[in-house]
Amino acid sequence: MIYFGGSDKNSKKRMGHDLTVNELLSVIEETEYPQYILDAISRIQAWMLDTVSAPADQGMDPVTAMFEDGGEIDIEKLFSDLECLEQYVDLIPNTRRPEGRADVLVVSVNASDYECGVRTAIDYAALFNRENCKRVWVVSDTFVFGDTIHYAAHVNALAEQGIVLRFILATPWGWVEIPLSGEAASAQQFLWRSEMRGTGK
Repeated sequence: MIYFGGSDKNSKKRMGHDLTVNELLSVIEETEYPQYILDAISRIQAWMLDTVSAPADQGMDPVTAMFEDGGEIDIEKLFSDLECLEQYVDLIPNTRRPEGRADVLVVSVNASDYECGVRTAIDYAALFNRENCKRVWVVSDTFVFGDTIHYAAHVNALAEQGIVLRFILATPWGWVEIPLSGEAASAQQFLWRSEMRGTGK
């Protein structure tokens, strides 16, 4: 038997008693990032970097390029790059009906509605894939505290049903996981990660 005395919500419940190996593996699974999520983040970062660099590569000022007709962001290329990960996760948004997998990846980049990704994740987990869904990963280029904090109760309610919602804020130069409620917070989050990983392409 293994004693565990961490600081997150789940470990507080387990403090003071021995863990079985299965329980320990469950705790590890809750805090670690699956390789396909790391690959997804890497692909999203690469797409972001290409998007930022494209105007300069064409001899244009990036700010001026935003107002040019040819300066549209190629979001279809991003989702094309992410399609290979659909063997592991339901990718949302999508032109096809999701398979109903345990892991879901909601990509919310270049969105005018800042809370759209979180709302989509909650709707999908609570309504459209409630039977199978266990983890929902939201990867976004934007986090607005005032727009997302009122979903904290929804996040906690999903967690009580065994569905974990995790929010990752990504930039071309790094990423960080941000908890969407106080109960969901852990030391694993708030760590800025700037290492670039290969995408296997």
